[in-house]
Amino acid sequence: MKTIIIGDIHGCCDALNALLERVRPGAEDHLVLLGDLFDRGGQSFEVFRTVRELAETYGDRFTLLRGNHEDYLLTEKLSFSQRMVWDHVGRGATVKSFKRNGARMEDAAPWLRDKCRLFYREERFQCVHAGIRIFPLEDNDNHTLIHDHSVVMENCYAGPLTIVGHIALDVPTWFAGDEETTQMLPPAEWLPLPETGVICIDTGCGKGGRLTAMTVRGGEYRLDSVGEGGR
Repeated sequence: MKTIIIGDIHGCCDALNALLERVRPGAEDHLVLLGDLFDRGGQSFEVFRTVRELAETYGDRFTLLRGNHEDYLLTEKLSFSQRMVWDHVGRGATVKSFKRNGARMEDAAPWLRDKCRLFYREERFQCVHAGIRIFPLEDNDNHTLIHDHSVVMENCYAGPLTIVGHIALDVPTWFAGDEETTQMLPPAEWLPLPETGVICIDTGCGKGGRLTAMTVRGGEYRLDSVGEGGR
């Protein structure tokens, strides 16, 4: 059995479909989406439809984490500054995508509210959308798990290995948590899984970058990515 972790999709359904075709999750594999399904890219409705199909197919072997873009949609009353940030980071593209398909962005909220989780954990690693400051995961507040930047910007977490998205990087990168050591990670190569620190696999999909998947098999992992157009 493998665990396949997919980074921030941001409305790029062609990339999602191409990446799934490349990594080919099997019937016994677990699929984890790190959140930020929508905004920026022009195919948010199509992403929503595809992700719902994945949830039906994989059942208990499907996990969707709550990203900051899901959080904007699911928060009942955003502040003025939160609404401004959401508009700045691509809300309009999602509104247009749903409208083009005869739907409203808000139609996705009940399903997302039911499916989204704050974290996912296995024996060798754990996943959150954005950040972790202390171990165990449950002791972090929701803002840290969904919106925080510190694991990348401050390189400050050295606990059990955590996989995150949230902050777009040129390539997937490991952060040791010592405020200094980082390592850019190569694609398409099976490597030993680190025991500690953070691996960020948000590689800028929706910003002209790529969509990345991390496949974990036992004590090793592999990274694969595709461009926004699916290449």
